Amino acid sequence: MKLHRYLEGVSVTAFGAGNRRIIRVLRPHTSKIKVTRQQIGGALALALFLSPVLARPVARYAPTAITVVLVLWVVVAVAVGNTTSAESGADDQASAGVSPGPDPDDADDQVGDLQEAPADPDLYALVRYVAGMSDQGTAAHLSQVLEEGQARGLFEGWKVPDLRAHLEGLEVAVVEGKKLTFNGRQRNRLAVLLEALPESAPGTVPAVVQMAA
Repeated sequence: MKLHRYLEGVSVTAFGAGNRRIIRVLRPHTSKIKVTRQQIGGALALALFLSPVLARPVARYAPTAITVVLVLWVVVAVAVGNTTSAESGADDQASAGVSPGPDPDDADDQVGDLQEAPADPDLYALVRYVAGMSDQGTAAHLSQVLEEGQARGLFEGWKVPDLRAHLEGLEVAVVEGKKLTFNGRQRNRLAVLLEALPESAPGTVPAVVQMAA
């Protein structure tokens, strides 16, 4: 058996890109999981009650199960990373301080790429502008920030999880289920609080150039 045949296309870069993509997909679902103290206590009591019965099979199969899960995670991450090699290359260029540019020979593969984020001051200005639409004026729903931004030619291809990841990358906290009122109508959505925005030079909110999709 020639091991090198099975290692073709396997790289730390591919694994890193695939790992980030998997975590980005899982984050919106895992962030909604909320466990109460009563549920934790009940689970511990049940585990204690069943421990004599489960101790032997768990001890026998747990190491194997953990190994299988880890191997599958690595395989899937590498596969995902290889299928998004263009994105991986962009990540490598960004880590090296090089701004990735469009590749005219690979236009079809770039259809799903995200548009570059606006400058931080402009993003914060847009968030404050959107927050002003609510009766409270203290926070902005991420979905509405995207809607207003896309009406101005920004955030092409972006979804709410993408904007959330970008804001968290800027160390701007995002809150779940923020209740805001618009003309007496309440909405509970993912939002960013104005108090979480850092102090920065004043940005600009561009004029509307197209209708929001």
